Amino acid sequence: MEERIVPASEADAEVVHTGLRAYNAGFCGDVQDLSFAIRDDKGTCIAGTDTFRIGELIMVDVLWVAESRRGQGLGQRLLSHVEEEGRRQGARRVELNTFGFQAPGFYEKMGYRLIGKVEPSVRAYGHYYYEKDL
Repeated sequence: MEERIVPASEADAEVVHTGLRAYNAGFCGDVQDLSFAIRDDKGTCIAGTDTFRIGELIMVDVLWVAESRRGQGLGQRLLSHVEEEGRRQGARRVELNTFGFQAPGFYEKMGYRLIGKVEPSVRAYGHYYYEKDL
């Protein structure tokens, strides 16, 4: 049987994430999912994060807030929750990246320090890498 490359489904993406985290655990022994969502009173997801902790490091892969709910503190609440939960589990640092059209200013207000950048990266926008000590 010949293998084929096809667009990944959400289930495929979960298999990939789970497989990579299991592989990482073989080296670090300590990997935990730190993904969270915020739902409104109707149960609709209005913000969320795809995040994990590997040893003493928290890796924020995605942080998203619905456009209609931006500017209401949801991103701050979510990121603070991730930091608190990670700290409780022994994390000492957070790393993440963002594009210039996304939220560099938000992360800087949250105490993140710029550690690298590619300018331009996507069209005229930069790609920025941040870290924060907990």
